[in-house]
Amino acid sequence: MAVGPGFCPTSTELAKLGVRRPPIGATVSGLSSAKAKVEGGELLELPGIAAQSKSAPTLYHFPISLGSQQVRLVLAEKQVAWDGQIVNTGPALENLEPWYAKLNPQLVVPTLVVGTTIVTGAVQIVGFVNEHFPGPELLPSEPEQRDEVLRWIEIQDQFPLRELGYARTKGMVRWFQRWSLRQQRSRLRRLIRKNPELRDIYEAKRAELDGLERGIHHRIGMSELVDEVEVLLDEIEVTLEQREWLAGPNYTLADAMWTAVLSKLEQIGFARSLRSHRRPEVARWYAQLRERPSWDSMIRRLSAWQVLRFYGPSVAKTFLLFWVLKWMIVIGLGWLVAHLRG
Repeated sequence: MAVGPGFCPTSTELAKLGVRRPPIGATVSGLSSAKAKVEGGELLELPGIAAQSKSAPTLYHFPISLGSQQVRLVLAEKQVAWDGQIVNTGPALENLEPWYAKLNPQLVVPTLVVGTTIVTGAVQIVGFVNEHFPGPELLPSEPEQRDEVLRWIEIQDQFPLRELGYARTKGMVRWFQRWSLRQQRSRLRRLIRKNPELRDIYEAKRAELDGLERGIHHRIGMSELVDEVEVLLDEIEVTLEQREWLAGPNYTLADAMWTAVLSKLEQIGFARSLRSHRRPEVARWYAQLRERPSWDSMIRRLSAWQVLRFYGPSVAKTFLLFWVLKWMIVIGLGWLVAHLRG
């Protein structure tokens, strides 16, 4: 695969984003010996598949995953052809399967495989793509503008959008999300028993889920998060009064990463906060982002067929079990009443 020159964050700059480059020479002996890295991204050399080095990169992703959306946007902006492999992070929990745990020890999407290289973590992946593929340069070389891009990437990377998303849901969706957390814990317990060599990876994921549940049940903390979103959007409004794009006069990685963030905020109840009567500059900027070709190709909603495919079997199984238990109880009570009367 032909690659072109580009600018990628240095190790110091990546450290500001909570991303650490692995040591030089970090390798895996096949996929089976991949090492867990709880935080940040990871870039590993995968031996034995050099023949694939000229093929298109493969992106393991899920349509509505925030990180997946960000990476797809950057691939589109760089005009990179890629092969996709969907990892169902919904009820099927394919991201917990041993084959994926060996590929991405964080058990999340996205993961990018380019020839003999595995890159994980959305921030790490977009930096890698910008550096190693030809196309428009999305990270300025001028130090001040570069720092501004990295600052806005760091802000979105550190903000707990996942917790906020859980806190903003209601009704059946809220119940389904809580049910999904319980299912993940149950699946992890079984996987630990069956795959003791992956215990550290799975235990780290269990600890992460425990922290997530504590966070979403902390009502005061969740209320404060909502306020922080409004404050952050106010800061963006002021910033955009002085420039066309988020980090300067040109479209950059910061705009690409924030496109997916704004879309997520719109979905979870902040649509009014993005409108022109509240924040005209944010509305203008968001409209520009939606007008780019990368929006239509990479910000994806699930089609009706995909909803049925990804969520249908588990939902049907859950409600079938509920229906069976319900009628077992009704029939049992009916038999008991009839027996007592007799």
